[in-house]
Amino acid sequence: MVKRSVPPADVQEAFYRVVHDFGVVKLAGMMGTSPAVLYNKANHHESSHHKPTLADALVVSNLTGDKRIPFSFAAACDGTFFELPDVSHISDTDLVQGMCNIGMEGGDFYRVMNKALEDNRISGNDFAAIEHEALEWIAAIAEMLERVRGLKE
Repeated sequence: MVKRSVPPADVQEAFYRVVHDFGVVKLAGMMGTSPAVLYNKANHHESSHHKPTLADALVVSNLTGDKRIPFSFAAACDGTFFELPDVSHISDTDLVQGMCNIGMEGGDFYRVMNKALEDNRISGNDFAAIEHEALEWIAAIAEMLERVRGLKE
């Protein structure tokens, strides 16, 4: 089950939550490891050599479909993670609509920014709205880039 909650800022905590929310025993079986080892890897208070590797984080994220680990990793590096959609089935019409979506998202960003600057100050709520629209715009661009990548020869 994929959780859509806010990912933890701590990558180890994200690993713990993903592993436990999915089910340690079930996930350990899928990974070909024992539940005891996976319990230890997920426990950030564990002092043994059983610590999750980057490969473990990748496998757990892909097997569970839960992206909290890469979201947390990106946030810890002062970045943002964008999950790219499967665009293999998108038609030319969808491609044009995607390009239009980029323009609309950009317009939403500029509209929110303009409204926020009306009083020559940016409040916390203003910033949250600006950030939201900026990330939606970036996501639309990333989606279009992935679509264009699929067209390259």
